[in-house]
Amino acid sequence: MRRIWFVIALVTMISGQLFDQKAFALGIEEKGNGPLNELNYTEWKGIVPIVNDTHRVYQVWVNGNESLYYKGTTKQLNAALVTFAKVKVKNHVVALRPGPVERRSFHDKTPIPFNWELHLIGGIAKSRATNDIEDIEWQKDPVLTVYIGGDIDLDKLEIPAGVTLRAAAGKNPEAKTNEAVGKKIMDFVERQKHETKK
Repeated sequence: MRRIWFVIALVTMISGQLFDQKAFALGIEEKGNGPLNELNYTEWKGIVPIVNDTHRVYQVWVNGNESLYYKGTTKQLNAALVTFAKVKVKNHVVALRPGPVERRSFHDKTPIPFNWELHLIGGIAKSRATNDIEDIEWQKDPVLTVYIGGDIDLDKLEIPAGVTLRAAAGKNPEAKTNEAVGKKIMDFVERQKHETKK
């Protein structure tokens, strides 16, 4: 289905340029964890088990810029991290942010709580992607972001070999002001760096 949307977006963009009209972004969203077609994820070999993890609560796709949202326990997240580390890509970036967090559906504005997110960039959006491992928002390779707090206990997080950790600021006002969690995340990332070097 996503390929059909991509073709429609491409035709709309081209015809918009030919006829001097504006082309508008196309997007889809899906609540729940219904299986998504693996043909849409061939660019990232081994990513489908994470994409279709049963803890997915929401998915949004706009012109190839895709985010998949999950809600689960630390134990369930640890299992997802093991799978993420096996994806056949160059970088396995995991960003840690203060939580809790939620986002709103762009159609009915329903709040959707989640505690980890998989970000993929393909399609038209891929032209903005970068190889800079520090750019967690527009990384060419998939980025898994974990929101610490609530059901996710930082002290019980298990980081597999081959994963690159990054600390990042929270995305909601409460998380941004939670300096204690932010400091705890920074300390955790530093400890993991030292353990990796041993």
